[in-house]
Amino acid sequence: FDPKTQIWELLLCPIVEKCSASEDKSLVIDGKIFYMFHNETSVVYKAKDDRWEAMRGLAMTILDIGWASYSYCVIDNILCCCDIPALKWFDSKRRYWMDLKGLKGLPKFAGYGCVKLADYGGKLAVLWTKYYRASGYKEQRIWCAVVGIERRNGGDEEIWGTVECIDPLLTVNSLRFECALAATV
Repeated sequence: FDPKTQIWELLLCPIVEKCSASEDKSLVIDGKIFYMFHNETSVVYKAKDDRWEAMRGLAMTILDIGWASYSYCVIDNILCCCDIPALKWFDSKRRYWMDLKGLKGLPKFAGYGCVKLADYGGKLAVLWTKYYRASGYKEQRIWCAVVGIERRNGGDEEIWGTVECIDPLLTVNSLRFECALAATV
């Protein structure tokens, strides 16, 4: 979408032959759009320069988090994921996943049905399911936590999370989380 002309245009990737048939993951960091594919190829579109680049192996370095099952999102250019039982962030300088510090009050997610993350107005929304004991473990309860993200010790050295609230949202007989999206105005 070109905000100046208010027109949508198709953006074709000139190096598409280097990619697999299906896109697995995508994200935006620092104004760059990353597309990660099954065959360990990734492409990045640098909108500022209107340029595409192929990046072999980078996809596995950045998103080595269990392609199909783990949730991730980007908040203020910080890539976060849930690598059960912990929440992590990607240190792009060290090219390593680090534990998100803080998070007092947030449960460990080992054994939980699933966990999904979303950007909730610059905060991390964490949604998960847990079997409801009072129902004889026949029902699941959907929970949500809102986590504030803070950079400490020089900005990119440490990332801390502060749990602002945790609440049950809904009790259901069964469900399957596909993704989590947060709409903010």
